[in-house]
Amino acid sequence: MIFKKLRESLKLSYKVLISLSILVILLVAYGVFIERGWIEETEYTVEAPGWQGREARLVVLADIHAHPGDGDYLDEVVKRTLALKPDAVLLLGDYMCGRPGNPFISSMEETEIAEHLKPLAAVPCFAVLGNHDNWHNPAAITAALEGVGIHMVEGKRERVMIDNQPLDIGGIRCMHTFRTPGKLPKPEEGVPMVLLSHTPYGTSFAPRGTLITVAGHLHGGQVCIPGIGAPFSVDPHVPVSRSAGAHTLKNGRLEYVSRGVGTSVLPIRLFCRPELLLLRIRGKE
Repeated sequence: MIFKKLRESLKLSYKVLISLSILVILLVAYGVFIERGWIEETEYTVEAPGWQGREARLVVLADIHAHPGDGDYLDEVVKRTLALKPDAVLLLGDYMCGRPGNPFISSMEETEIAEHLKPLAAVPCFAVLGNHDNWHNPAAITAALEGVGIHMVEGKRERVMIDNQPLDIGGIRCMHTFRTPGKLPKPEEGVPMVLLSHTPYGTSFAPRGTLITVAGHLHGGQVCIPGIGAPFSVDPHVPVSRSAGAHTLKNGRLEYVSRGVGTSVLPIRLFCRPELLLLRIRGKE
């Protein structure tokens, strides 16, 4: 009798184990082959005091992490970006992936990445670097992006005119790499400035008068728990609660953290779709 119950218990445990294994395999397959490339278009609106005329449309792209063979995916991202008819495109770094010499993770070459992103330069397009870019060759990726007409704005700001309404785009260097902000762009009175920062940690250093800081780096968690979100933060300076979406810091600085469009370490996304953000700027009602 005891042995019969033991056998039945083992059979039940075996069936549970098999079922869980099948579930895990299905989830991994879904994350790798479906969700990883299932781009979600999101929108966020911020009001700018004194803004006149029509609203500005800015598309934010973070954490591309271009692996060899990702060319078609990059082209799709660029196509979807331009279809949103942006006034400007904002690139938040980590075009490269892995580290030099990593035998398990290789990256697309800088010049190839730049060629895929080249159509964005006609919009215009502004960019900063991320920690993976700095781990590789920051001078090379900077030269490649500038070579196709993309404006690098780390430590400075540039202006784009939208129906005769000035809007400034500034940048801060990667705070995951340097941990100190270095030179910061100063907003001009009466002109809203959007600050580009690879990591949300940069929001803490946004100059007074910055309209909003847009950041990435955390991938939204990349692999999340349904109903909970990211299980932890990969940046000790950024709490897990700021892994994605809009937040207002204690110092009053406003930020939006993008989930990004690429993947790092593992080529999988689970309950955390890649994000193409349309940032709208309009007058305060």
